[in-house]
Formats: sequence, structure tokens, C-alpha cells
Amino acid sequence: MLVATACVGKQPPTLAPPLQTLQLLQAEIDTILDDPAFHNAYWGVMVQSLESGQILYRRNSRKLFMPASNMKLVTGAVSLARLGASHRFHTRVAVCGPIDTTTGTLNGDLVVVGGGDPTFSGRFNDEEDPLATFRGWADSLQARGITRIEGNVVGDDDLFDDVHIGPGWAWDYLGAAYAAEVGALLFNEGALALRFVPGDSVYQPAIVSLRPPTSYVSLHGEVGTTDDSTAVFLYASRRPFANDADIGGAIWIGRDSLTRYIAPYDPTLFFVTVLWETLRTNGVAVSGAPLDRDDAVTQCDSVTTLFVHESPSLDRIMRPFLKESQNQIGEMLLRYLGATATDTGSVAAGRRVVGNTLTSWGIPEDSYVYYDGSGLSRYNYLAPEAIVRVLRTMARRDDFAALYDALPVAGVDGTLEQRMRGSAAEGNARAKTGFISNARALSGYVTTRDGEMLAFSIIANNFDTPVRPVEYVQDLVVERLANYRR
Repeated sequence: MLVATACVGKQPPTLAPPLQTLQLLQAEIDTILDDPAFHNAYWGVMVQSLESGQILYRRNSRKLFMPASNMKLVTGAVSLARLGASHRFHTRVAVCGPIDTTTGTLNGDLVVVGGGDPTFSGRFNDEEDPLATFRGWADSLQARGITRIEGNVVGDDDLFDDVHIGPGWAWDYLGAAYAAEVGALLFNEGALALRFVPGDSVYQPAIVSLRPPTSYVSLHGEVGTTDDSTAVFLYASRRPFANDADIGGAIWIGRDSLTRYIAPYDPTLFFVTVLWETLRTNGVAVSGAPLDRDDAVTQCDSVTTLFVHESPSLDRIMRPFLKESQNQIGEMLLRYLGATATDTGSVAAGRRVVGNTLTSWGIPEDSYVYYDGSGLSRYNYLAPEAIVRVLRTMARRDDFAALYDALPVAGVDGTLEQRMRGSAAEGNARAKTGFISNARALSGYVTTRDGEMLAFSIIANNFDTPVRPVEYVQDLVVERLANYRR
């Protein structure tokens, strides 16, 4: 009886309730981000379900961070929303003067009127040849009976203003291909490739060539040939505000070749110079010179359009912009957005279009500082929550596929080709990378084990570690999201 009474009165031991899967996910992400190696880093993270709107994780999500190329998500999203995925850019090829069909002579200037097209490069044609379009123009002129131009090749870049670099770009960026100048006429993304081939023997000078070939840039210096594979050092640097480039260093004799890139000065003159050269080597003689319209001694009152060059559609342009993080496309899009709202495309006018669009999407003005279209400027700031709101807004739009399909795929292509391989995120996560000094960002979409699509943004600022460990932490978080099951 006593035993029975004791058994009835005794309470079972109290057990802590099991952690729910979401709590486990949050704890795991906390552990990943709290690695002591990043004790002085500043992390901003936001993860949200596209289906339910539930926030799965946040840390400093409303604070401002330098986003680097994650700013391209904003530029790309607004461009798709304002212009449409099927939008194409148009460049007019016109004449100022009469055409004598009996002699095949244009008695006047050939005028190219820029339309802000960022696609005059080998990236956008089957031949992967940046000169292919210009050769086609030479054929078109000859088909119209023009084999000689008694005048100049003139570039009209007035659709955009004459500020060719982004605000907040560092001086040491200038002359590098990733910081190439932009304008309403842009050739080869504003860049030139320098190809170095070893000499026939050690100590012989290397053979250096420009791709595409042009006289627009003059090279100064010499690159040697060495038999020491560890002593390879090459440099190519354009002088400020000039089209002279200094080269030097050495290339190992066992290498096939090495390539470096520079960005010529003055995008309009670069465009018309290469066009002028291409016409002259493809059956169209030109007596005059390549000129910016602003520098022409005589101005043409009116021009007659011969033909209009049409770019690929915007959804096609989005792919190298986001997958390869091509900066100049972003700068061109920003200025073009400005041109749709004002007489002249400028960064300031483009910013107003971007700001108005973000406001219409419910994104607070204090959650971003938008300065350029590429993210290269260190004046840019974004809150992770603002990025996720952009991603969620785009996911509800009819043109979502144009953005989603243009994002790098983890372990497959673009800037994520070598990341997250062998994990549940491979072939699953699609996200934009971002990198400038002491800032690394990764934002995009990932699908969980349950088939639930999440939008996420993971940004690190102010770290003093090498870049790869920061990327590894970001990848771990995305991989954990890909493995998440409710």
C-alpha cells in the first residue's frame, strides 16, 4: 500500500522540449558565422521563404553593408522591370552628305549615333569576334553602293553625358578592364586584350599583340622570356588620361601564351577608331579621320539613316552581366535608364529611376545607398533585407525567369562554377557574388529538401582574413539551407 501510494504521487522527470528544425537551422548558422576567425568581421544575413514569407534567419539584416557586385541585382531587376526582358538597343548608322552611286563615294561623313548598346563585343556573336559587327557594317555599306567615304567616321555619343567612369571608383581602378570607361558608344566592353607569347629562346623578347588589333593604343616597354617557371611576372598598365600603355616583366618559355587586359581612354573615340580601321581593311576606303561629334570642325545639320543595328534582347544581355559580373553592362544600363526619363543619360538621372522603382516595391529609402550600376563604387550600401525584398519582388513578376536564368549556378557556371560542388546546393542555388576589398557578398535563391524556394543574402564587411574563408562560410550557410527540411 505504501509502495502503491508512492508510485501514484511521483511525477515523471521533466525533459527539455526537442529543438524544432528551424531552431536547429538558426543555431547552426549562428555557429558558422561566429567562427573566431571572423571576430572583427561584420556579417549581415537574411533568409526568407518565397512561399510563406516566413523569415528563417536574420542577423543585422537592416544594417547597411557595402554590397560590391550584389548591386547588380538591383540594376538588373530595375532594368527588367522598366525596359522589359525583350528590350533591344538600337544604334543608327547614318550619312551626312550625298552618295554618288556611279563612283561609290559618300561625299561627307559616316555618322554612328549611339544608343547605349553594351553588346559590341565578341561575347554576343557566334564567332566570338568583337569585329564581326563592324565587318558586317562594311558589307552593308558596299551593298548600298558605298566603297569610299570622302569624309570622317564620326561618333555621336550624346545620348549619355560625358562622365565615363562611376562615382566613387578608386584611382587605382582606372585603366583596368573591370573599370573601363563607358559611353553611349561602347566597343568591346571598353577593353583590349594583350596577348604575350614567349620568344623563340630564353632572353628573347616576347611577342606582344593587341586583341582586337588596333593602332588606338601604343605599347611601351618589353617583356622578356625566362626559363624559370617561378619567375613569371607580367604587367600592363595604361597611363592616366592617355592611350599609352606600359608593359614589362617576363614570361616562361614553356607557356603557350598569357593574356592581360587594359581599358583605353575615351570610349567614343575608341569605338570609331576601330570602326574606321575595320572599314579600311574590308573594302571601304576612308579619306578622313575617326572623330567624336563634339570635336568635329563642321557639324551636320541633319543625317540620313542608312540602317539600324539592333542588339540582342535584354534577357540575353543579363547573362554575362550577372553570371560573369560584367561591370560595364551595369553602368550602361544605369545611364540608359536615366536617358528614358530625361534628355541625356547620366548616373544622377538613372539613380532617380532606380530609387522611384524601389520605392514602388516598398523598399525603404534608408535601406540602400545606390551610387553606380555595377557595385564597383565603395559609396554603395545595401541592407540584406533590401536585397531579399528585391529578390522576392522579382520572383512574383512575369519576367522572373530573365533574372533567375541569368544568375550563376552553384558548382556549374559563372562566378559560382568552382563553389559548393558536391553539396546539395550544387545545381540548385542561383546567386550573385560580389567582391571588392574587405567586402564579400552572396545573394540569390536556393531550394530546400522540401522543395521550398528561399531568398537569401549573406554579406561580410570589414574582415581581415583571406577571401576564400569568407566564401567558404557563405557556401556553408547556403548548403545548410539546401539541406533544410521542415
